[in-house]
Amino acid sequence: MKNKSLQIQFNGILENHNFSTHRYLLAISGGVDSMVLLDLFRQTSANFQVAHCNFQLRAEDANGDEEFVRNYCGLYNIPFHSVRFDVAAYQKTGNYSVEMACRNLRYDWFAEIQKINQLDFLVTAHHLDDNLETFLINLSRGTGLKGLVGMQIDNGRILRPLLEFTKNNLLEYAENNTLAWREDYTNATDDYTRNKIRHHISPVLKEIHSQFDENFLATLNHINDNYLIVQQRVDEIISDLFTGTNPIKIEISELRKLNPLTTYIHYLFEKYNFNSPNEIIKFLDSETGSEIKSTTYRLIKDREYLLLKSIEEINDNEITILNDFIEINSLNLKFVKSINPHENTTEIVDFTSISFPLKLRKVKEGDYFYPIGMKGRKKLISKFMKDLKLSKLEKEQVWLLCDQNDDIIWVVNYRLDERFKTTKTSKNFLNITLC
Repeated sequence: MKNKSLQIQFNGILENHNFSTHRYLLAISGGVDSMVLLDLFRQTSANFQVAHCNFQLRAEDANGDEEFVRNYCGLYNIPFHSVRFDVAAYQKTGNYSVEMACRNLRYDWFAEIQKINQLDFLVTAHHLDDNLETFLINLSRGTGLKGLVGMQIDNGRILRPLLEFTKNNLLEYAENNTLAWREDYTNATDDYTRNKIRHHISPVLKEIHSQFDENFLATLNHINDNYLIVQQRVDEIISDLFTGTNPIKIEISELRKLNPLTTYIHYLFEKYNFNSPNEIIKFLDSETGSEIKSTTYRLIKDREYLLLKSIEEINDNEITILNDFIEINSLNLKFVKSINPHENTTEIVDFTSISFPLKLRKVKEGDYFYPIGMKGRKKLISKFMKDLKLSKLEKEQVWLLCDQNDDIIWVVNYRLDERFKTTKTSKNFLNITLC
């Protein structure tokens, strides 16, 4: 086989990533890059299948690409998957460009095929020139260090074994091995940002320096090494300052000591999808109880701390208690009627003073009760929780046990209402145990 050196390098990359222990899904468009990838894989003992997306944006040309890849896979008995997308219809579901719509559609579909067929890695034909385009796009957008690292050969989900080869390397391999492929005429236009960089910027950079490709690859490796050092430092700070799990508690005074603060805030909170470090810095001076949100997390000011909690679906449904013996596993509560008070119970209520059905619910504005020990004086639940210095998150977790008239019997795990306490004349008891 001609151009054996590229095949040898490729095999070495697969071996470095333990290819024999994994099953792969190859994303194959029919273009020269993906057909080189497919041919290289076919020369190995790798366990793989092929997926092709038809976005129906180039009429019969797109259908021709699909048929071309299907026939190739049929010739070599390679498991083949294909799908046709209505890109325009998907664009109407959100503010998506054609490029973004196609990206979302194909990666969602790839993930579905991988799950159904138990395939470990998606494999794409991205090469060094693609990485240069990504680098320049991110640079033009004012990205941070992470954006300049570029695509990785292995990110744990996607394998890109051609990433260290140039477009010319792949063209030479295809020509030397008489590979057939399909040309996408849209690649010759300047309709997309990548095409403009590919046609007008990359050639100039390579003309300026004959060793540009090698130098660019070396630069990416240097940037990646530097980013790893930054991440190690960030991980150390998170280990020192971020305590607990959900919520995570962060002492504000310690956070303020970091310098440069804006950069540290960016790296500390980016994994929680907070994209504006300046917003977080301003938030440090907000009032207790204030909060800001990312797509996945809430950041809450609690006196001298920040609380970081994942956004979860809040269950506001009431839990109805229809009889006098019930266990509520979600709240670890057990209710048992008896003629004598049980030992080791959390609270004991005079059974004759309550009327079923009871219910457990969350706090509403204006709720009040008559806390035991306050000689019949009522108190707003909000004031009661404030006096206990509960954080905003702790307040959200408070449940109230109420009777059928919505009178509050018990602020669960905190205080019983005076009206429902047992007395010397009590003959029946409701034993409530917090397990």
